[in-house]
Amino acid sequence: MSKAPTHHDDEDAPRRKRRGTSVMAWVLLAMIVGGFGGFGVQTFGGGQSAIGTVGDQEITVNDYARGIQQQVSALSQQFGVPMTVEQVRAFGLDRQVLSGLVSRAALDNEAGRIGLSVGDAVVAAELAGNNSFHGVSGSFDRETYRQTLKMNNMSEADYEAAIRADVARSLLQGAVSGGLVTPDALTGAIFDWAAEKRGFTLLRLTEADLATPLPEATEADLQAWYDAHLADYTRPEAKRIQYVSLLPADLAPTIEITEDAVKAAYDARKDQYSVPEKRLVERLVFGSDDEAKAAMARIEGGETFESLVAERNLTLEDIDLGDVTKADLGEAGDAVFALTGPGVVGPLPSSLGPALFRMNAILAAQETTLDEARAALTEELRLDAARREISARMEEIDDLLAGGATLEDLAKEEGLKLSSTDYAPGAADNDPITQSAAFRKEAEALGEGDFPAAIGLEDGGIVAMQLIETVPPAPRPL
Repeated sequence: MSKAPTHHDDEDAPRRKRRGTSVMAWVLLAMIVGGFGGFGVQTFGGGQSAIGTVGDQEITVNDYARGIQQQVSALSQQFGVPMTVEQVRAFGLDRQVLSGLVSRAALDNEAGRIGLSVGDAVVAAELAGNNSFHGVSGSFDRETYRQTLKMNNMSEADYEAAIRADVARSLLQGAVSGGLVTPDALTGAIFDWAAEKRGFTLLRLTEADLATPLPEATEADLQAWYDAHLADYTRPEAKRIQYVSLLPADLAPTIEITEDAVKAAYDARKDQYSVPEKRLVERLVFGSDDEAKAAMARIEGGETFESLVAERNLTLEDIDLGDVTKADLGEAGDAVFALTGPGVVGPLPSSLGPALFRMNAILAAQETTLDEARAALTEELRLDAARREISARMEEIDDLLAGGATLEDLAKEEGLKLSSTDYAPGAADNDPITQSAAFRKEAEALGEGDFPAAIGLEDGGIVAMQLIETVPPAPRPL
């Protein structure tokens, strides 16, 4: 747990002694800074801000400097004399500090990866329990907290982030060191659920299996069914909504895209349009060349590849490499790609040892030319440009609505499309625009007298709507 730096005045010590101690502290700090070259931080004070990373976590020069300083101060107090750089190195403090920082960064990286953190209430409790931040009343004092951090060149945000990280590290360390034993009842239930299987026979009956074909339904039959199930064909209460929209699909056809833009987009996705030849490959790895050679001899003698896999207590899924390129196979690539049809080759080297490779299919290289991709790329670039243009106009449209412009005004003067729809939550026959979650959310919250406002849709479009009336439930016409 990070501790806030504390400052204790020794009332029994003479002022002169304290002043000397202060001067000595500055001398020690200068020695530490000057000695960082000996600790492997050659660019301390220069442009380098980190001495390494663990995953996404940086180990900064300042962290290293602070760790060295704390260790030097502790040893100096323990021995009663200032420590020299040579003594610090002799004690191995530089390696201890670096090792601790690496361990801490590893824990921070793992906590970040799994989303482990603590809330503000925990941070507040940690602050309240730190005596360094207590005022004259004996409890946490905001001004004392601020001044203490200021004297130690720390911001509130940095210190509270450090507390949050420390608590998360403690939780993670506790979970790792303490271990978690899953109850037998839970592991048994999970295993049974994952491993159990069902065997069944399916017999599908269709109208063609009937001895006598079904007669065609008459108009009277349809009317009778409709009348008997009228509730099933009744549309629920709906909101009749008038709205204006500016959608990328509507605006895109008016946007011109240059040939240079299309060519640049094609070049940027060259890997997508130029797919190299691949093979569907399985790899069976052995412990030695002799074992692999013996296995290959058995295949050449008539045994199947599947029998060798089963003999190793493996399945074909266990050894499947999927579709791979020649480069993916490394040293085995040339031999595998030399096959002109399905077959087994080996022994060949692999990253796991000598192996036999079975090639099951050839996937030809695919080359999409610029001419073939031009139409799709142009449409995509138009939609992207339309989204940017709509985004740039959203504030303007919102301002016009706030200034009193009606939906009809926007349609007439700003080029938006005026439409209306009867929207009923969950109805299967709602208009296509209601597939937008943003549209549905706004429509469901819309009430009588609400003023329209510009709403962004997931596809980059804009709508503004107002309620016209509520439409009562009504049967759909037969």
